[in-house]
Amino acid sequence: MKRMFFAAAGVAAIMAAMPAAAQTYDVVIANGRVMDPESGRDEIANIGINGRAIAVITTGALKGRRTIDAKNLVVAPGFVDLHAHGQNPKGEYYQVLDGVTTAIDAEGGAMPLAPFVAALSGKALVNFGATASHQCARMEVIANAPCHGHFAINEGGETTDRRAYTAPATPEQQRAIVAALDREVAAGALGYGLGIEYTPGAGRSEIYDIFKAAAVTRAPVFVHVRSRPLDPAPGVPIAVAQEVIANAAITGAPLQIVHLHSTGLRDTPTLIDMVKRARARGMDLTAEAYPYTAGSTLIGSEFFRDGWQERSGISYGDLQWPATGERLTKDSFERYRREQPNAAVVIHMIPEDVVDAIIAEPEISIASDGMPWVTSGEHPRGAGTYGRVLGRYVRERKTLDLMAALRKMALMPAQRLEAVSPQMAKKGRLKVGADADIAIFDPATVSDVATFQKPMQASVGFRHVLVNGQPVVRDGKLVEKVFPGEAILGTGKGR
Repeated sequence: MKRMFFAAAGVAAIMAAMPAAAQTYDVVIANGRVMDPESGRDEIANIGINGRAIAVITTGALKGRRTIDAKNLVVAPGFVDLHAHGQNPKGEYYQVLDGVTTAIDAEGGAMPLAPFVAALSGKALVNFGATASHQCARMEVIANAPCHGHFAINEGGETTDRRAYTAPATPEQQRAIVAALDREVAAGALGYGLGIEYTPGAGRSEIYDIFKAAAVTRAPVFVHVRSRPLDPAPGVPIAVAQEVIANAAITGAPLQIVHLHSTGLRDTPTLIDMVKRARARGMDLTAEAYPYTAGSTLIGSEFFRDGWQERSGISYGDLQWPATGERLTKDSFERYRREQPNAAVVIHMIPEDVVDAIIAEPEISIASDGMPWVTSGEHPRGAGTYGRVLGRYVRERKTLDLMAALRKMALMPAQRLEAVSPQMAKKGRLKVGADADIAIFDPATVSDVATFQKPMQASVGFRHVLVNGQPVVRDGKLVEKVFPGEAILGTGKGR
């Protein structure tokens, strides 16, 4: 046994010492513009991949059992989406054709985590994971009901006990909610997923207690902030963001505020300023946004409880039913909410100049907030977010340079999770030893195709995509019966 070990070690040492050109790699990506947002590398080079990892990056020639010609193409780290609700085969299909190689449901989360992981293991195109779901914890504790692994199964459902979302928690229930979340973080959940707008019964002390728990585990809190109260004073979006920023500042918990622009609307510049100043003072605070002027949520959710028009400054005509493309009326809204509460509706509410400003902001990462594809179409962001950034904001408008965009779409999201999941230290960058999660695209043609009228349309321009060293997209088409995606799990405690 020892002889075999030392023989294998000797072979490995010899292989490592061999010149790169003398080796034969499992996959070679040749002649592409290799761009790494961590090191700033931007050059025509060749990448040699062995197994799941990048073995060499060089301007010299390489030999491979399989060679991908990337001439005139950009070779970039695969994108890391930290706000992907659509973790199912259809959702993964559209995401991988949009350059995504890791998709995490960090806002909604899952509970219990184990069946969520089991359901996707061996069947996933991309890497996957989730936080511990606050909505599910409330369902478990307050409604005494299971959540079946993923929050979206129950959110807005006709048979759901609405107390899980609307009832205040007693002190004993608050402790049980925190304990349930901590249990899932210990089991590998990647943080604490809070959709406070959807749990209006959750008081401020309940949310504060969760931040205190996160400060101990060092697992980040991902927050969709509280509903805007009916307050005549200007700056209400600032106030609801201040709640969670104050909790993070007081406790030291890591925090990411999701879709900052749909939270802030016209107050978004102030929220961006708050994030940047907090970070400059050493707070572990991040935020993300998607490149669209409309949001989306389930029509049966608590977002649309009484007063939604006044809180959000919108009305029925600002709502769009993606299955038909129609704008809603009072009658159609009430009918869909009653008959199809688990279907998503598109909400046109974000000013375009606000979207332009936040996509240009270097400190704010990109995430899709893609909804599960359960009808003939939901929101185009689940299919086109990354192609839209590259086509609209990099190539056409030159709002971002390409390296800055790659940093916002790949490196920054990976870095957000590194403290809780060492796996993520090998994602979001192109370097020797990193996982070969790679998106190869044509910078002259890459673009989104999905629209609000026809959302289920794959992006174009992504020629090849690899996940853990295995091609899942080849020549712009999905590779059949290949499922290299792996679970991204937390360690139960950060560093």
